[in-house]
Amino acid sequence: MGAANDAQVTLDVLHSGIIWGWLVTMNFWAKSISTGVFLLGAFFMKQEGPSRRFYRLVVPAIGFVFVNITLLFTVLDLHQIFRFWHMFVWPHTTSAINLGAWVLTAYTGLTALLTWLAWKKNDALYDRLIVPTWIIAFLATIYTAALLGQANARELWHTPTEVAQMVLAATLAGSAVFLLARGATEDQRTRFAWTLGFSASLMLTIFITELIFAPQKSEEAEFLIHVLTTGKIGALFFSGLGFGFVLPALLTFSGLSRKSPALWPLAAASSLVGLWLVKHAWLLAPQLIPLS
Repeated sequence: MGAANDAQVTLDVLHSGIIWGWLVTMNFWAKSISTGVFLLGAFFMKQEGPSRRFYRLVVPAIGFVFVNITLLFTVLDLHQIFRFWHMFVWPHTTSAINLGAWVLTAYTGLTALLTWLAWKKNDALYDRLIVPTWIIAFLATIYTAALLGQANARELWHTPTEVAQMVLAATLAGSAVFLLARGATEDQRTRFAWTLGFSASLMLTIFITELIFAPQKSEEAEFLIHVLTTGKIGALFFSGLGFGFVLPALLTFSGLSRKSPALWPLAAASSLVGLWLVKHAWLLAPQLIPLS
């Protein structure tokens, strides 16, 4: 009885610390660029005539490069790095990351094939593959929302909101890349500027809304908002909001109103930097609270 009465609690709350770090942020960021370029490029390709030749090689090539960057950081983040092939030999259909691995693999293969077809100017087969690849690209964009939604006790990672964030991150990153790339016509650049401005504005709205209403969900969510705003990653988070959304929106809409495209590359570069920062802060914050 004496030993039982003298028992001391040494750990009553599990806090595993940061499990998903910058490698996962790189995964999200590169995936947004890859899928965003394809989703926007394929859409505008259908809307234009002779000028769409600009898209045919650039779109799948950029998609292929950045999806492989995504896969690289995915593999590097695995705890058993040399066992990633298990997901293909012994798949788990209830796992978002396993389903995402299949989707990303399919997307990698399709973008590689489309790049080769564009190089060979096989337009007939290329055009038949655009729609299925677009669908796969969309699934690759949103699968991480399901991955985050499966995490327990992570109040900010609710799937519906994350889906909207992932789609807008893709349109933001995709339009930014096109504004930085050479070869687009003035009309095409104007379309991408509008896309960048609206994507940045909508993403800013979503994040601000979460800051306002998340504390009503639970005490954990209230603490998360404290971490994001006044805690140790507050500077990181607000820098991301500023560089990723506020500055790009101001620059793109200002350039559109003044008919000054010179501001758009700066807006594009700022949005890509800010997107990484805000995604990193959003990823870290829920991991800084105990799981129970």
